[in-house]
Amino acid sequence: RMRPDSSPPRPAGPSARPALDRRGFLRRAGLVGGAGLVALGAPALLAACGGSSDDGETARMDLAPVGTTLVGLFNYQGGYLAAGIPQRAAFAISTAAGAPSSDGPDTITARLSREGVDKGEVELRKHADGTPIAYYPLRTTFDEPGIWGLTTTFDGTESTQNFQVDRAELVELVQPGQAMVPVATPTVADARGVTPICTAEPQCPLHDRSLAEVLAGGGPVALLISTPRYCSTAVCGPVLDLVIEESAAVSGLTVVHAEVYVDPSVGPDPASAGTTEAVDAYGLSFEPSLF
Repeated sequence: RMRPDSSPPRPAGPSARPALDRRGFLRRAGLVGGAGLVALGAPALLAACGGSSDDGETARMDLAPVGTTLVGLFNYQGGYLAAGIPQRAAFAISTAAGAPSSDGPDTITARLSREGVDKGEVELRKHADGTPIAYYPLRTTFDEPGIWGLTTTFDGTESTQNFQVDRAELVELVQPGQAMVPVATPTVADARGVTPICTAEPQCPLHDRSLAEVLAGGGPVALLISTPRYCSTAVCGPVLDLVIEESAAVSGLTVVHAEVYVDPSVGPDPASAGTTEAVDAYGLSFEPSLF
């Protein structure tokens, strides 16, 4: 975390934006009206964590079975990856059945390209300890915006996953090196209109102090935004458990958990009553996310 006076500039604050409704989430994720396909099993999209659409429009989350290939576990139509700043994009191995594989090689060699121009070879290492699926994070800095591709070969068949990289000023997601946003997240003492303040069962122990209070006190801080009960990919709960487990070994670290939805029991969809202040302040169109 950097001090606010030393952090790079970021786009106009999310507080200036109206709260997103269900339709807004789908548009932001690039899912309304079949405007592109998003990888099945992507743990990122808020639209995928709820139920059916409330406006008659279909959020298509399927991919045609094309054999074994590498797919992005993020909204690769835009609004996620920024040029000129170190990025981390998670990929997983999709099988002919469509579901991400729970297994895979320890490393995957791939080639990056931008609009047909080769950008060199990269190696992706498997992460699978304690997670429901194996995933492969790509860590790199994209030198310019545009349509990028990650090309891999499985079983003798080459395939390319394309994704959008935007100019940094167009990405609302808080980026590495930027200041954490001091949101007054719900606590046991003050729910701030959010119910429940934690959907984990039993409730997790990360709601004693708000993020704003913790940041004001200084020291290392981590914020996890996730909704264990309403995540359809079985990722959010295990991620929360892992964060709690790993944070115990980090001296002086304070971890805060914030939920995604204001009141998921209202209306036909968890997002019907809107999203929490933390989701909007951090520019999220996906979850879980750890800052």
